[in-house]
Amino acid sequence: MMHMKTIGHILTACLLSAGIVIAGPVLAQEDAERLQGLDLSRDLCSGCHVVEENQRSVLIDGVPSFPTLGRSGRSNAQLRVWLNEPHPVMPQMPLSAREVDAVIAYIRSFAD
Repeated sequence: MMHMKTIGHILTACLLSAGIVIAGPVLAQEDAERLQGLDLSRDLCSGCHVVEENQRSVLIDGVPSFPTLGRSGRSNAQLRVWLNEPHPVMPQMPLSAREVDAVIAYIRSFAD
């Protein structure tokens, strides 16, 4: 007969394994969203913003870099406003809600 402690360890291992199986697709989806955000950022934003750590040149001085934005403590709501309601000099970006979420996920990746 198994001891209760052994059964507890087995149950814990099973639950952890199930969590990893469940979390796997979620993590893959988050990675895909970040990669989409990176692609969008490179295509639409890199002319004015530093969007990658290794990017060194920008056309306009004084614009915040994405790594700086990611570490700034701004909320997702603040970033959403920043992306949807451009300030002077920033052109209107025709991004869907999903694309905005992807760019935010990419910006947030610098906070990790």
